[in-house]
Amino acid sequence: MMPIDPWASKENLRWFLHKLKEDLELDALIKDYVSNIFGNKIVMSPSKGPYGEKGKDIVAIENENTGEYCSYVVKRGTLQENLDGPYGILKQMRDAMMIDLEIEKYHGKQRTVVVVHNGDEGYRGAINKFEMERSRVESEINGNLLLRHIERWDIGDITDRLFPHQQYFKDSEINRMILDRLYHSEDILINFYNRAKTIISKPEKKTGEIEQLFMEHFDKIENIRQNYSFVQINREKINEG
Repeated sequence: MMPIDPWASKENLRWFLHKLKEDLELDALIKDYVSNIFGNKIVMSPSKGPYGEKGKDIVAIENENTGEYCSYVVKRGTLQENLDGPYGILKQMRDAMMIDLEIEKYHGKQRTVVVVHNGDEGYRGAINKFEMERSRVESEINGNLLLRHIERWDIGDITDRLFPHQQYFKDSEINRMILDRLYHSEDILINFYNRAKTIISKPEKKTGEIEQLFMEHFDKIENIRQNYSFVQINREKINEG
């Protein structure tokens, strides 16, 4: 099938970004943007633990001479669903501002945080809750340590920031790797869907082993579809066959 180019329009890019998973693709794309578009030195990359090193998923040095740095807290989904808990945005934002980096040369240096999530706010109260904690953190930290106000990039902000650099990302190895995985998953879904629909639509079909096997695996396929696929299929369409 002809793949959709996520960089052909802002609408396509927004869809593409919304489908990225926090622990791999979204982190990698933000790291690529900060490193190669901003030109900042990455000194810390995503941790494989529950959350990054003391709240920091990605840390970029913005000025090597002064040691100023920015910590990026990267989450998949809406602001609302990622705010609370021991690994939520509010705690990670506070830890990233209050706890020095492990690298001694950056101790006591000015810092800030950018919270990145590839969804919207979820509900209006989430923004208010985030802003209240952001203000508290900024007021509690030594004024000399605050590089600039803490920022939040939602799905719209990420789209607006990345789209002007579409040519760079089209040629990016990270972009190609993500797209290869997306298209491979999509091909699996399409082939499975077409084969299953053919089997189920046969007049002589049995409601036994083949259909049972298909239905047992449908939820797994649906999960892949929701994460990656451009194809809009569901149980109703399949049962119509």
